[in-house]
Amino acid sequence: MGKFIKLALGAAAVGAGVKLYKMPNKERADMFSRNFVKAISKFSNGLPEPEVNSSCDDVSSGAQKDLVTEATENSKWVLGYSQKSILPDDILTREYCIGGVTRLPARFPSGVLDDIRVRVICLGTTEGELSVFAAVDCIGLSNRCIRTIRQRLSSFCDENNIASINISSTHTHSSIDTMGIWGRIIEVFINNRKALIKGEGDIMNSCDEEYLEFLYGKVIEAIKEAVQNKTTGKLYKAYMGKASEKSVSEDAPLKERGIKGYVWDRREPDDCSCQLLRLRFVPDDKSIKETVLVNFGAHPYINSMSEKGKGTGENISGDFVYSLCEYLESAGKNAIFFNGAIAAVYPTRLYADVYTFENQAKAVGNELGRITLAMTKSNDEIYNDELLSPECYEAKSIIFKDKESYYKKWVEAKGDEIIEEVELTPAISLKTKEVALKVGNPIFELISKTRVGNYTVAKSDNKQYESVTEIGVLELGNVLKIAFIPGEIEPTIVGGGDTLKKEFAFANEDFSEGTLKDALEYEDLTVFGLTNDACGYIIPDNDFSMMFLGSNKFMQKIFGNHYLEIFSFGKETASTIVKAFKELK
Repeated sequence: MGKFIKLALGAAAVGAGVKLYKMPNKERADMFSRNFVKAISKFSNGLPEPEVNSSCDDVSSGAQKDLVTEATENSKWVLGYSQKSILPDDILTREYCIGGVTRLPARFPSGVLDDIRVRVICLGTTEGELSVFAAVDCIGLSNRCIRTIRQRLSSFCDENNIASINISSTHTHSSIDTMGIWGRIIEVFINNRKALIKGEGDIMNSCDEEYLEFLYGKVIEAIKEAVQNKTTGKLYKAYMGKASEKSVSEDAPLKERGIKGYVWDRREPDDCSCQLLRLRFVPDDKSIKETVLVNFGAHPYINSMSEKGKGTGENISGDFVYSLCEYLESAGKNAIFFNGAIAAVYPTRLYADVYTFENQAKAVGNELGRITLAMTKSNDEIYNDELLSPECYEAKSIIFKDKESYYKKWVEAKGDEIIEEVELTPAISLKTKEVALKVGNPIFELISKTRVGNYTVAKSDNKQYESVTEIGVLELGNVLKIAFIPGEIEPTIVGGGDTLKKEFAFANEDFSEGTLKDALEYEDLTVFGLTNDACGYIIPDNDFSMMFLGSNKFMQKIFGNHYLEIFSFGKETASTIVKAFKELK
């Protein structure tokens, strides 16, 4: 697909001609965008319409009901945990494509750095139904895949009092392609376009259906085991950081600063969330491990990069997610990570001057794992705990002989501050809503017509290309709200920031719908990204421009940084989703 996109972009640039350099930035980009759309659309000429889109309700079979359970005097939280490896035994003998980085030819793994897994919790109270929440170490799972899993678990849900199944992707860029757009897509595209136009020949599948079947089996196995493992206990929340890092000064208290310095935004005007949410379940039965849920926003992409002496980008890895969970497990916890608002947000590549990519990913996971546990402790407690002490951590690596770790600096800046851990009342609410997204991006129309990838895009009754997705709002203990986002959302849409303001936006106008936190009337709103779908990037309408010629400084100076739009359904995605949340609250 990368080669195809470059060809189309080149055609668009030729169409724009020499006028490009004589126009103001917005006019220049608008002209390019029009030519880009025309160039891509030509590849769709003569192709039959894609298969009819289907409603989520058609296949959910009762496995996706709204859930509202109020606390009573005798209520208790119920939680079960499980995890399974999703790494096939023949990973190095069969050609599995690595998903996350567009390269031609496709990447196939030459080694395995660590494991990729599905981690699951089932959660509810003794007074009502359960909901299942799974996190899969993959680049993304389309709503079509989610529906398949729900359908296969329909009877199990009926028999075990389960109201809903919700599946998130951690968005690991060094896992196996689950979307069908990082493999032999050029070969598939050429073959399928010819077969569809001429009406002869077989249609090729760009998705690795054999691996998806293996993955479905492991996810279903883990869900069933988590439900079987359920037990009663108490649930605690600890939360720090603001939704807009730009609004946080260097000397701000930890409650506002959160994980500032550990994440950064590559898209102008460079603002991201420094929030970290921790949920901790403590079983009544002390022989059972505590379960720790961690949520923040950052791309697990480090081990997908290629640079001589640093890494090849051809190894399977769970990236920092694996190391984060591994650290928490070393502390005697069950661990699960849900990614957040990650549109163009990346982890800081710690100690990149000396560490390989593998060790950078380990450092990010290791330090954020420590922070997850240390945020609610005093510095005396931290320094007296071998697992949390910065000195013990630094003693394990020679690189800290001449410098302090990021983690030690975080602990020192924390000082006497302790993040409060709040016990949550056993009450849970989960509401979901089906949303039809207008697909204005001709790339998604084309790949759907040629049966490339796992997306379901089709013309609606009004002759507009659409894709059905879903959103959700989870409320715990009547004090915590989490929004389920079906893609990679720009953090400012969640909590506010410069991108929503006309003076920073491409269209020179404000974002019309406001923020999700305003829509849901909750100041400390967090999100689970890529949940129940992977519909691409979600960019504010007012900063959306369908054009991209590269990410070097020259191209960014001419057009700005609009790479994300190439992998977005279209300009109205963000406003449609925010409107849907307003209706859902």
